[in-house]
Formats: sequence, structure tokens, C-alpha cells
Amino acid sequence: MLFAPGRTSTIARIVAGLVIYLTGSLPTFCARAVEFNLNFVDSSDRKNIDLSRFQTANYIAPGEYLVDLLLNGRMVSDRLLVNFIPEGEDKNSRVCLPPDLVQRFDLTPEAAARLTLWHQGQCSSLDQQKEVTTRYDREKQTLNIIIPQAWLTFHDENWVPPSQWDEGVNGALLDYNLFASTYQPHRGASSSSISSYGTAGFNVGPWRARADYQYQASRPSDAASRGKLSWNQTYLYRALPALGARLTAGQTNFSSDIFESFRFAGVTLNSDTRMLPPTLRGYAPQVTGIAKTNAKVSISQNGRIIYQTNVSPGPFVIQDLTEAVQGTLDVEITGEDGSVTRYQVTTASLPFLTRKGQIRYKSAMGKPASGSSNHVIQPGFFSGEMSWGALNNLSLYGGLIATTGSYQALAMGIGQNLEDFGAVSVDATRSSATLPRAGKETGMSYRVNYSKRFERTGSQVTFAGYRYADRTFMSLGQYLDKVNGSGYSRDDKQTYTLSANQYLPWPAITLFLSATHNVYWNASSGNNYSLSVSKIFDIGSLRGVSATLSASKLRYQTTDENQMFLSLSLPVSAGQQVNYDAQQDRRNGFSQTASWYNSQDPNNSWRVGVGGSSPDLQQGRGVFRANYQHMSPWGQLGLNGSVKDDDYRSLNANWYGSFTATAAGAALHQSSAGSEPRMMIATGVPGIPVSSGASVTNRYGIAVVNGLSSYQTADIRIDVNHLPDDVEVYNTVVSKTLTEGAIGLRQVRAVKGERMLAVIRRSDGSYPPLGATVMDNSSGLEAGLIGDGGLVWLSGISGEKSLTVQWGDGQQCRIQVPRQRTEPGTQLLLPCVKTQ
Repeated sequence: MLFAPGRTSTIARIVAGLVIYLTGSLPTFCARAVEFNLNFVDSSDRKNIDLSRFQTANYIAPGEYLVDLLLNGRMVSDRLLVNFIPEGEDKNSRVCLPPDLVQRFDLTPEAAARLTLWHQGQCSSLDQQKEVTTRYDREKQTLNIIIPQAWLTFHDENWVPPSQWDEGVNGALLDYNLFASTYQPHRGASSSSISSYGTAGFNVGPWRARADYQYQASRPSDAASRGKLSWNQTYLYRALPALGARLTAGQTNFSSDIFESFRFAGVTLNSDTRMLPPTLRGYAPQVTGIAKTNAKVSISQNGRIIYQTNVSPGPFVIQDLTEAVQGTLDVEITGEDGSVTRYQVTTASLPFLTRKGQIRYKSAMGKPASGSSNHVIQPGFFSGEMSWGALNNLSLYGGLIATTGSYQALAMGIGQNLEDFGAVSVDATRSSATLPRAGKETGMSYRVNYSKRFERTGSQVTFAGYRYADRTFMSLGQYLDKVNGSGYSRDDKQTYTLSANQYLPWPAITLFLSATHNVYWNASSGNNYSLSVSKIFDIGSLRGVSATLSASKLRYQTTDENQMFLSLSLPVSAGQQVNYDAQQDRRNGFSQTASWYNSQDPNNSWRVGVGGSSPDLQQGRGVFRANYQHMSPWGQLGLNGSVKDDDYRSLNANWYGSFTATAAGAALHQSSAGSEPRMMIATGVPGIPVSSGASVTNRYGIAVVNGLSSYQTADIRIDVNHLPDDVEVYNTVVSKTLTEGAIGLRQVRAVKGERMLAVIRRSDGSYPPLGATVMDNSSGLEAGLIGDGGLVWLSGISGEKSLTVQWGDGQQCRIQVPRQRTEPGTQLLLPCVKTQ
């Protein structure tokens, strides 16, 4: 015997207390019924023990519990109130799973037929099936239900069914992008500008209200400042999971897989491929180009800016446009010296291939809109299109768009999954339009699209398309231009589009090709070709040297440019490299730049460089450039500037950020993209890092995490390795599957304060029974268990703290922890006053 009865030392008391505390803290699925040998306790204290909670395996006291519900380890619902019902005298309690809750698990019909109801029809017998396990974790407050995968109607690890999607909470948001620039030439007038675009809105239940804005202001030194604020579109939308569709009402772009895009005011009901498993979703477009200097790239569609960013000199690739962006995009590259390059990019995808027997659709009705003010014009229109999975690998699709006036277009096509050879679609569209002067005109348009990834050769044809249109063929947009006299319309004749990449094992290079060629009946052709070749290799002791050669050809309206760009990058050490860039274009001739890049701090990166065109360098008039990027939990800052001797100075700045507010609190955070959801983490404790420091709880204990995808489960992690020393977090991983535009909310239990050993003594000098529970009155959560001689381990003690000790049949006493306490490492004596 280690300790003789009657001679229990201080060490023994500590050990006993800690053992019981740790036993009570273990998850219940690891617990077993425990029978204690009480000889280690002082003989005088053996009657002052309450260990009834440990005498039944996995014992859970009857009552209602607020839990996070997990299905096979995946979050289904947080902060759900479940009832544990006693089964009988001296028995454990049993969880009550309401039938409507069980329906959210999407059981197969065969599995659901095995279930019965109990407790007056209020509870399902799912927990009593021998193949099913329920595990309640008292410390983490989670209820995990383990169900065989064969019982579930879905089997994709990367997707959950609509019944488990979360619409989020009510709230307001603002996503904003700010840009400022100043240009000061050595001779002539200087200028400065400020611009911003973004989205404001609010959520109520499943409904999302959004308004997109643009602001432009310029101030030449020799003229008055000019500013303009416009609201591009205001709309409501919501997900309809039962239909696998999205309902939208208001001002928006017409989205179609068959017909051309235009702006309108009205209503749409479209199948949403994002609700499908990831492997069945569509293709997202990308935009490539070459910037001659530090430049601002703006991408717009029908006059509405959908993306804007600052880029460094050289090639750029924009890949984070959503798959919802389709049709023709206008790209504008504004250089630091005010020069502007414009061209168009055609983005499209294969018309949807559909599983056998299924139907996918898009429909819209309303009136077209014109100009930045969204002025509604006549006539009204309606459209509908659908795809039907006729066979396993073959889909038939078609569509109709017609006005209440004199325009109709009918399309029919076929899509074929060629399996190892990719996917192809072929369709034809016939338009019929009656013009005021020209009379009735009909025409045909034919289109072929192809997409394939060749795994064996490392090739990927992201998209390849060809379209031919008769001279008398008109899209609805062209018809509206001619009827309303809103401007000159170019009549399409032929369009070629290609986006592909190829890796060659020898000589270990990667090729990327992007091409768009437009031929018009009544205008000059437009071209956009770009080709890049990249290779990574070693030179002696220099490892990971990379080289890229890019070439592009642009021809769009008044723009006609050929550019070549060469880039070499030599790593010096981790996060540091030397770069050499050279480019050739018609305007500046041959120019070159040498620069130093440092990204050792992932949140702060900078680059400095010097260079210029050959004539300028020969005359000693080079250009010095510098840029700096800072990533903070509240947004992203970018600065870049240039100085050209005896010519000009320029400075550009940008800030991307967002603001989100709910009833739980509000926070500034990193910018959210498009209509994707965001997650608010409410801890009540400041300074807690989330998602590897991408977000940090503010002074009110609120953090917002972006970068989530609609209808996909996201795991958000608390960075426990960088918590403040006096903070404990009990839920370190948050999992949610949010619908489009949702504001998710998750209450995370966090405690801030000291950790200490204390001795609790009642008013009559006795100690509460060994095994009694200590509850935190502010949170209602268990704070610890009483050990031998009133010993208890407490954590999260900050300021004055009120605690309640409970034992036996409803007996309790209350503790008031004083603000002023003893030195760390010493025991604190806490009196426990009996409550009525």
C-alpha cells in the first residue's frame, strides 16, 4: 500500500484529485464502469464521497444537453438541444433522436424501414441498432453518431447531401476593393485617381440581398475633380436545394450555356452545378496577358467590373474567376504611365452533360437593361434551356429565347462523353428577327466544343471551340442594338477559341497556349494569342532556377500589339531570389529589368528592381520600381511605385477587405470572393488565431474566415500552437457545409485566465464530497471535479469568477473567486457558501 489510511499526504491528495479530474475529462466512449478502492482516502472522509457518476459505464445524467451533432465524424448541426431520457432505476440514460433529425441523415429506404419510434413517438430507435454507435463527449460537448456507410444514400467523401447544408444566420456584409494612384510627369499636368468596387448586402434566412457598386474619381492638377458612383446591379437570390437550383430576382447578367450574355432586370431559375459533387462541376475561365509596367488589370462584362487587381511587369494569369462567369469578357490593362491596352477574352464551357434520365435546366424572363444605370428597355423576353441525359454518355440539349416583339432563337444540340477521348458537343441555333426597315431576317449559327485531359501525355485541352454564323444571324443583344439604335453592332462570322497546356518530359518544359480569333461580317477581325514556355533547372550549385518565355499577339479595335517576354529567376536562399526580365514590344522596343524579391515572411513580401528600355539605359535614364504586399487578418495591402529619371513618378496603392456583422458581433476581415460563404467564429476571447493566422479574433472575440466554397464542407481550425499563454480552447476544429452567400456562425468555447490548484471548504469546515462537480456559472459548463480534501484544479480564472459545486441529490454551494489572488503555484483556499 502506497499510502496508509489516516496518513494521506499532501502529495496523495493532489494525485487523487488529478486522477479523478482526468477520469472525468476523458471522452465517454473511452470510459468504463469503475469500482474504486476507497482505502487510499482518510478513514474519516470515506463517507464524504460521491462517485455515483463513475459506477455506470458511459453514464450520462438525464436531462437536456446542448451539443454539436456529428455524423461519422462530420458536423451536421451545432448547438443542438438533445434530450437524454432515463431508461429505468439504476440504469443509464438514452439519447432521444427525433424522427425529423434522423431524416437529415439521408438513410437508404431499407435502413429507414428498420427503425421504430419510442417515448410516445418522439424518438427514433436508430441508436439501438447494433450497427450504430452513439458517443457523447462531455468535455467537447459533441454527440457523434456512427452509421455504416452502406446505410447512407451518398458515398462521396467530398460532398454532403442537401439535408445537411447550413443556410447560416442573419447578418450584413460589405466586400470592398480600394485603389488609389498618382502620376506626376516631369513636364505637364499631374493626376491622381481613386476607385473602388464591391458588394454590399444582407442575409435573412435563405435569402441573400446584394448590391454591386463602382466608384471612380479622378483629379487632374489642371482641372476640377470628377467622381461617379454607380450601382451596377441590385438583386435577391436564394438556393432551392430540392430543385438543385438557384432563384434570382433583380438586375443581373443573363447566364446561358447556349445564348450570348446581356444585362437584364427580371427573374431566373437555373440549375446550380455547385450543388453537385465536385467531380461533376463545370469549368472556370482564366485570363492571361502581359503587363509592360506596374499596371492595374480590370475585367468587366457588359460594363460591370467583376475583377480588378494590380500586377507587376510581365505575364499574368488570373485563375480565380468563378465558373458562373461566361461569355465575352473585356480586359483593360492600365500602365503606370497612363497607357491603356484593351482586348476581349471569350470564356465558355461544354454545354452540360447530364446523367442518364436526369434533366438540368435554366430559365429567365424580364426586360433587357442598358448602360451603367441599368435603364430598362423594350421588348421583354423569356428563355428556357435544358439538357436531358438520354443515354449513359449522351445528352440532348436545346433552348429557346424570344421577345414579346419580333425576335426568336431556337437551339438544339447533342453532347457526347467520349470517355478516354474527352467530351464534345455540337449544336445549331436558328434566329428570326423582324427589323423596322430591313424586314424579317433569319440566320443560322453552328458551334462545336471540345474538352479533354490526357493523363498519359500530361496534356489538357481546357476548352476548344469553333463557331460559325450566317450574316443574317442575330443574337438578342445584336437585335436590341439595331432596334433601339443604341450603337454600332458587329456581326459575328467565325470564332475560334483554344486553351490548352502540355508538359514535355524531355526537355522538361511546360507549354501553355491560349487563343481567341474573331472574324466579323462588318468589321476587322480581332485576335488574342498567347504562348508561354517554362522550365525549371539547375545551374551548378543554384537549384530551382526557372525560366519562362512568353509571346502574345493582340488585335482588338484600335489595339494591334505583339509582345515577347523573357523571365529568369535565380533562388538565392529560402524566400529570396534574383530576377531578370526582358521584353520586346512595338511601343517601347527592347526593355529589361533586374530585381530582388523577398518573401521570407509569408505575410510581408517586397520587390525592388531597376531597368528600362535600351535608349533610356544608354542615356542613364532608367526606371526604379518597388512594390510591397502585406497580408493581415483584416485585409490585404499592396503598394507599388516607380521613378523614371527626368520623366515621371508614380505611386499605386490597393486594399482588399470585407466587413461582416451578425447578432453575435462584427469584424473586419480578409476580402471574400464573389458570392462564396464566410464563417464567423465567436469565442468571447480576443487574440485567438484561426486558419493559420489568416484571421484573429478581435477585441470582442469575433473572427471571420473566408475562402470557403458553396455546398462544400470546410474545416476551420483554431491555431492552438499560437494561442496566448492564458487561453484554452475546447473546440479546435469547426466543420460546416454552407449554401451560397451564407454567413455561418460557430460558438467556440474558449477560456481566458489563470490556472491554479485550490482547496474548497464549506462553511462548517468540511469539504465537498470527493467527486463533486464544479460548474462555471458564467458559461454553464463543467469546470472540474473535487478531489480528496476539497482539492480541485481550476483554469480560466480571470477577474472575479462565480462557481457552483454540486453533488448528491441536488445539494450545492457557491464559490466567489476573489480578484486578488496569491502567487502562481500556491494553493488558494476558497470558501463554499451553501445556497438555498
